[in-house]
Amino acid sequence: MDAATRLRPLMDAVHDTAAEVRAKSPDYFADRPLRLDRDLLARYGGPAGADGTLARLLGDAYGLTVEPVDGPEALTAVDRLLAERATGGSGASGASGASATAPPEPELAAVLRSVAAAQQERDRLDRAAAERIAARPPERTGVMGGVLHYAAAGPRREGAPPVVLLNALGMGPALWYPLMGQLAQEHRVVTWAPRGTAPGSRPLRVRDHAADLEAVLVAEGATACHLVGWCTGPKVAMAFHRRRPDAVRSMVWLHGSFRRTDDAGGREPDTSYERNLEELCRAVAARPAMADTLRRIFDGGGGADPGTSTGTDAAPGTEADPRRFAEEVLARPARALDEELRRPFATGPVLAAYARQLLDYWADDALAHAPQVRVPVLCVGAAYDRIASPERLAQAVDRFPDARYRQLTGATHHSMYDRPREIAGLLTGFLRAVEPTGAPRTPAQL
Repeated sequence: MDAATRLRPLMDAVHDTAAEVRAKSPDYFADRPLRLDRDLLARYGGPAGADGTLARLLGDAYGLTVEPVDGPEALTAVDRLLAERATGGSGASGASGASATAPPEPELAAVLRSVAAAQQERDRLDRAAAERIAARPPERTGVMGGVLHYAAAGPRREGAPPVVLLNALGMGPALWYPLMGQLAQEHRVVTWAPRGTAPGSRPLRVRDHAADLEAVLVAEGATACHLVGWCTGPKVAMAFHRRRPDAVRSMVWLHGSFRRTDDAGGREPDTSYERNLEELCRAVAARPAMADTLRRIFDGGGGADPGTSTGTDAAPGTEADPRRFAEEVLARPARALDEELRRPFATGPVLAAYARQLLDYWADDALAHAPQVRVPVLCVGAAYDRIASPERLAQAVDRFPDARYRQLTGATHHSMYDRPREIAGLLTGFLRAVEPTGAPRTPAQL
């Protein structure tokens, strides 16, 4: 095995972690090192890992400081994310000290620069694919009350069900473009901005959004589909399954929410965001004329309320504590999403319509239908999801006959934007296992 192949898992881990952190906090590494356990460095680099040479050259290749440390207790959340990526979550890399003999330093430096350049080129191509999808004229289909515009990518293939990305209420399709660029290499992929928040829109309910999904499938000429529901999307998927169970091949809940508002005993594991958002929605519903004033509670930091640290500014006191600050940065949305995540709070009328739809959504007990869902279900949670409770999603798994739960280390509610390649790999693997030869398989077989 050559040095580039042997070092690639470690370099991918460094690259992906540094890119994700910089998207959330561009100056994070200006005065903070990226720490790597000496044992991990030695397994990948042999003597060059043990004596610090590999760490120094990695830092040069990625424009940051890589600091060797002794033992995992010295690692922050950012460093632990890197270590899990480098080891595949096993705690040990595929390289061993016996076989990981690095080439001389000048050759090793050249190998690292070459791999880093290849990663940058891959990123450029990924961005270009997402930009092409964003620039493409939308598809159109008639729906009750007007026309629905939707984004589509990937070829239509006879007998191959499309992957439908069910968006969150109030959100546009921009968060999905990077993931669509990845999935479209194997699948027809569609998504859209759920209707009902534009000024003058008629009130929509969960069943209306399910009808929109059916209209898109008709426009696509599809008789079946795979459903990926993000945030509020799972309840739309469940409503569609109730009316067309034969049309659903599999379901994925990506940081999905099955929140209900009839929790009289207070047993629901809400996030503070969910509780505060419900208070805002009820206040707006009671006094729609005050919507423009009330929306300022959530305006700023990507729609985050002041009581959480999901925004782009550090919570007070965290920067001085490396461990707390690393966790706070990982929990943020990418800065590029600031304006997109404010969409539901853009104006008073938009917020009023959004609040009306959310209250209807929360009143729907979608899990009552879960025992009737016989297709494979994959629930994907995120360790730093401060929007939709990952605990609630994990609890929902047991309600479905064939379901399993997967939690992403260090990820947020917006993983499809932060980690499109990782999420695409997870979804593609699930879909291949569901229909390797056209015959469905259960999650237990994955």
